[in-house]
Amino acid sequence: MYGVAPDGVVQRAEMRLAAELRAAGFQVDERPSEDAPDARRAVEQAAEDGGFATVLLRSAPNGAFTDVWVADHVTRKTVVRRIAASGVGDPADRALALRVVELMRASLVDGLVMDPSGDARDAEPPPPPDVIAWAREVVTRPLERPPSGFDIGLGMAAPWGGPDLGVAVGPELRVAWRPSEGERYTARQEGDRYTARRSKWSVGLLAVGPAFGARVAAKEGSATVRQELALLEAALEPWSWGPFVPQFALGGGAYHIATTGYANPPYSSRSGDAWSALLSAGVGARLPLSPSASLVLTARELLALPRPVVAFAGQEVAASMRPGTLMALLLSVSLR
Repeated sequence: MYGVAPDGVVQRAEMRLAAELRAAGFQVDERPSEDAPDARRAVEQAAEDGGFATVLLRSAPNGAFTDVWVADHVTRKTVVRRIAASGVGDPADRALALRVVELMRASLVDGLVMDPSGDARDAEPPPPPDVIAWAREVVTRPLERPPSGFDIGLGMAAPWGGPDLGVAVGPELRVAWRPSEGERYTARQEGDRYTARRSKWSVGLLAVGPAFGARVAAKEGSATVRQELALLEAALEPWSWGPFVPQFALGGGAYHIATTGYANPPYSSRSGDAWSALLSAGVGARLPLSPSASLVLTARELLALPRPVVAFAGQEVAASMRPGTLMALLLSVSLR
């Protein structure tokens, strides 16, 4: 396996690729390419070393792509691909390494599923049994998709209804459905099992409340405010940024506000509540803690329709969610 330094993405992908192949039971020889301008000659002449395939990775001149050369010394083919950069950090490095593994296997499969003529079969020695078994996994493994999964998040939320109400605090629960995307290969090649990577989009239902802490005061008296809200939203994670995964969400739902009044004489105390429709647009970031657990920080802008208000003696003293903000910190766990 050859690499062209000093590109960091290429170097990390080389390490990932070598780990994948060693986990499959192969011996991997890593070395820098001394003939990078002539990539074809570099990979095809390496057959003299006795390996079943040679791979060369190098960054394209504009840096947005990685050139991959795979010389399959069993079927005597050379495959060339230019793979676009996708994201940053560890997920992007792993994705590039898996693409190279797919190219190697796809090249070998042609020689296994197509029956050569008798002369060709006699002229070429058969590939090693471990290479045959490794390549046949592409053909014999069922290409079924893993089942979809759910994300369950629990944490604390801080709705800010506006300058008249201030900030409240309450629990938040979010349940999201996320379709799975099958990955054909795993780091340890454990039998016929598949791993499932997270889809970039999800549909979720979140509920916040009861949230306490908001309060309104005027010369007529004061009132404490309890808030609850529920949102149905679609979320997207278009890329990763180092260890963080940005999120964007749009949704709608319902908002409930309930007040308990404490009147100054000569007024009398009353309680009341109101319901409104709610529109939401939010951003956030997810920090993976393990393959199934993440810490999620979100911020949403909220708009209630119609406007819920708090009134003392028939006079409006506060309006809520026109617009408002919802901050939340959750621990999210993926269930499959």
